[in-house]
Amino acid sequence: MSETTKHDYFMEELNSLEKRIYVFVQKHEEVLNENSELKALNKKLEKENEVLNLKLEELEEKLNEISEGELSIEKIALDPDERKNLKNKIGELISKIDYHLRS
Repeated sequence: MSETTKHDYFMEELNSLEKRIYVFVQKHEEVLNENSELKALNKKLEKENEVLNLKLEELEEKLNEISEGELSIEKIALDPDERKNLKNKIGELISKIDYHLRS
């Protein structure tokens, strides 16, 4: 091989390596950004989970009060429509809490 051919070959190899390194650096930056976003999302979800756990504890305490007879359905005068709406709201809240606890 002549000197210019060797030189051209090595320059092509060098250019190829530079391109690959550039792609790796770009991917690395993307992964770092995504990692930061995921960490922030994780912190947000942990805080939300903590709030939901507190709400769950409150609801469990109220449920215990009801089951112990401190509050009874007889003491709360609701017409059937209000009672149905209340049951639906409670069911929705339980579903939301369950969803957040599973995620």
